[in-house]
Amino acid sequence: MSYDTVTCLFCQTKNDTSLENCSHCGMALAKNHPEGKAKISFFVKAFWGIVIFCVVMIIYLPR
Repeated sequence: MSYDTVTCLFCQTKNDTSLENCSHCGMALAKNHPEGKAKISFFVKAFWGIVIFCVVMIIYLPR
């Protein structure tokens, strides 16, 4: 048995990753969950890159 879980997007029930359908509501489980760590990690890196770029442009560009 796997200890990894995926949350159902419809009813928010935790399910084993080996299941194809939610054990509570029967909806199909997402293959790539939108709350995946890879997507969040990419978003954080892109967000801070844009913030740093904007701060540098505010300082660098003449007024």
